[in-house]
Amino acid sequence: MKVKYYLLSMAAIGLLTACSGEKKESATEAGKATTEKKVEADQPTGDVFIYTAEHRHEKTQPDKAKVLISKKLGSINTNEFAGNTVMEEIWIGDQVQHIANGAFEGCKNLKKIHLAGPLPVINDGAFTGCSALEELHGDVYTIGVDGFKGCTSLKSVILGEHGYWIRVGAFDGCKNLKKIILADTMSKLEDGAFEGCSAMEELSIPNDFKNRMFGMFPNPEKLRKVYLLTTEYYPLPKNCQPNKQCTLYVPDNFLKQFQADEQWCQFGSIEPMSKSQYYTAEGFLK
Repeated sequence: MKVKYYLLSMAAIGLLTACSGEKKESATEAGKATTEKKVEADQPTGDVFIYTAEHRHEKTQPDKAKVLISKKLGSINTNEFAGNTVMEEIWIGDQVQHIANGAFEGCKNLKKIHLAGPLPVINDGAFTGCSALEELHGDVYTIGVDGFKGCTSLKSVILGEHGYWIRVGAFDGCKNLKKIILADTMSKLEDGAFEGCSAMEELSIPNDFKNRMFGMFPNPEKLRKVYLLTTEYYPLPKNCQPNKQCTLYVPDNFLKQFQADEQWCQFGSIEPMSKSQYYTAEGFLK
């Protein structure tokens, strides 16, 4: 009888193990499928011009709206696509480490830039005059002088966790820029970086610029959300002009101190950073 029960028990364990194995394999396949779908979603579809080293050597310009930079190219050279009016979207892989001076200058029909990974340098004038460009979302470390000057359709800039330096004129004349989201790592911001950005509504202020960044935008009454990425409580800067339509977000640890300050309370409300869309309670990018 004991032998019979033992055999039945072993059969049951074998069945459970088989089921568990099937579930594990199924979960693995599901995860793989999800990853593949994500990769596919990050790639262009339809009629795409794949720009290679051969095109560069022969100085052949893309003649299609969608352009994918070959993975064999680690940079985009000076004036490489300057004046191209056919391109509307470009996919730049994580192998690209540098976009050189004037690389896309005057590409007036370029609407979207897809960045697959961190990009250490966008150099001087790289996208100057790209008047149809609508957004810049990506982990860009440095934006050079006049990098996006005259990008009059640009509405949103969200830089990633490695953002470090924005140079003079970087967004000069971007008159429709409404949102600039920066990381707490941003430590160099030159005067004139946002010259003429008169439509700003949503703004991050990293700790290193807490006493001057409010004064860099000409129409403070248009602000609706401000994120103070500060490491301490501090008094209202003299160049800050609060308005009742604007919500101020501060690190959770300093919330009570800011709320108790009569000057800061000139903002419509003061909320904990943890309630914001982009930041953790401490003020780090999510």
